[in-house]
Amino acid sequence: MAARAIGPTHPDERIELSVLLKPPRQLEELEARLDQGLPPLSREEYAVRYGADPADVAMVEAYARAHGLQVIESSPARRTVRLAGTAGDVAALFGTQLVEYRSEDGTRFRAPTGPIHIPDELEDVVQAVFGLDTRPVARRRALG
Repeated sequence: MAARAIGPTHPDERIELSVLLKPPRQLEELEARLDQGLPPLSREEYAVRYGADPADVAMVEAYARAHGLQVIESSPARRTVRLAGTAGDVAALFGTQLVEYRSEDGTRFRAPTGPIHIPDELEDVVQAVFGLDTRPVARRRALG
């Protein structure tokens, strides 16, 4: 999909994003359990074995708050911290610029100008950041 940059995201625009934390163990262990015919883990067992370390969650929350972001929700079991803040604060935190685009069909979206930078203090605990890039990845098609 071809798109045209229409300008920087307004620095005061509210943005929500999700930070995915690294698992404490390799998730390949789960496949090995299945290969060995072991029963699946309960949600509680999964959360204990593969959820985020509560100290890591607290570190991400504190870092985000110290940089002007609001913590919306945290889930150690899902290894996710949801954050909100201004586009300016979010872009500064992740070392990028956010730009608004319009595609040929008129769809507007936001995307960073380049790769994001995970702050050094969080590099060992953050696996991914979702929500900076809002370009559509799928389209609905009418059936029939």
